[in-house]
Amino acid sequence: MTGFSKCWEICIYQCFTKLIVRNSAAVGTMAYKDPVAAAAQKYKPIQSAVPGTTLGPIQIDAFLGGGKLYDTPGVHLHHRQAAVIHADDLPSLAPQSRLKGRCYPANDTDDALSGNSLFWAGLVRVDVVKALPRTRLTFYGPKKLKINMVPTTEADKFYKSQVGVTLTPPTGKERAEGWMGLEGVRELKIKYEDRNGPACDIAISGLGWIAVEPFGVPSSNPDENIEGEYDTGELHLTVHVPKPVEVFVRPALPVGKSASQWYRYQELTEEEEELRPKWHY
Repeated sequence: MTGFSKCWEICIYQCFTKLIVRNSAAVGTMAYKDPVAAAAQKYKPIQSAVPGTTLGPIQIDAFLGGGKLYDTPGVHLHHRQAAVIHADDLPSLAPQSRLKGRCYPANDTDDALSGNSLFWAGLVRVDVVKALPRTRLTFYGPKKLKINMVPTTEADKFYKSQVGVTLTPPTGKERAEGWMGLEGVRELKIKYEDRNGPACDIAISGLGWIAVEPFGVPSSNPDENIEGEYDTGELHLTVHVPKPVEVFVRPALPVGKSASQWYRYQELTEEEEELRPKWHY
């Protein structure tokens, strides 16, 4: 029986580690309808709205044979947005549903981006220094975080007056007074060659990413679709974030149905191969 018990515990361990989050969520959902599940909710690990919030080792009596499973804290990553905002604002960074892009501008009747600044909550500011008339930025991240666009000449004043009010997080004037601001500045010169898809993604560590499409805005004028002087060139953007949040540029992720029209698989370059982590079997 001892050997059988050990095998049984190993089986439980493998299943438990794979299904703990799914089962915990199920317990939370069932608790509304099932009194037994409601009682179990007091003893089972329940999913958190914010991943990575374990402060210390949590002992879980998971095995009939007396073995224990421990949930331990993760590694503190100082370059992510979660490391710089107030603990009470952390839930706003956690996506509650499938990510859906928010496009600016939405169509060719909206204001063009060049000369404007876009604020992603109070956490990111993107100054569009140089762009094409049809350049579009698509934001992928938590829906709770609002996006506001103002002329760049008014951006400093707007941020100072609205951080903690319209631009949240940080939430509330009290937290805004102790807020470090957007001291990290990254100037980007983005080259583009393809008219059919995004030039790149701008990833904001711990928040989401921004797809940069030089020709993303649909045109109602057929003449503007003719290849011309803007077939190749550069877009100039300046990204402001809190220090030490990381901003990096990467190849665009193939998101949405339209991605099948422009995405092309590419092998890694020699430089990328060198930077790639090595696996030893």
